[in-house]
Amino acid sequence: MKSVQHISKAKFKISTVDVPESEILLDFNPVIEQFQLRGKFYLIHWQARPKGHREYGVYNFEADSYISGDNFPVSYGSHQLLMLDDLTAATVPSAVICFRGYFNK
Repeated sequence: MKSVQHISKAKFKISTVDVPESEILLDFNPVIEQFQLRGKFYLIHWQARPKGHREYGVYNFEADSYISGDNFPVSYGSHQLLMLDDLTAATVPSAVICFRGYFNK
């Protein structure tokens, strides 16, 4: 089970409950700013750690919310692969799938 703490716009601290050193600080702002993302979109990424407890994470720009899981079926939409320069990126995630569309719920 993931614990998600909202820090500020597009920034979250997540951790896996009862798993030491699993905390990750996520900042989606550099990706949003570099690629000038606007409107309704989701940023999907694979969590960096902890191994054995990793899941996909989905940031919803419109709701400024983050969810974690392993199954996000898509109804329809389009996607774009976005990656910051790995040599200079100072935050995670540095690579995301930008999805514009709808998830099945």
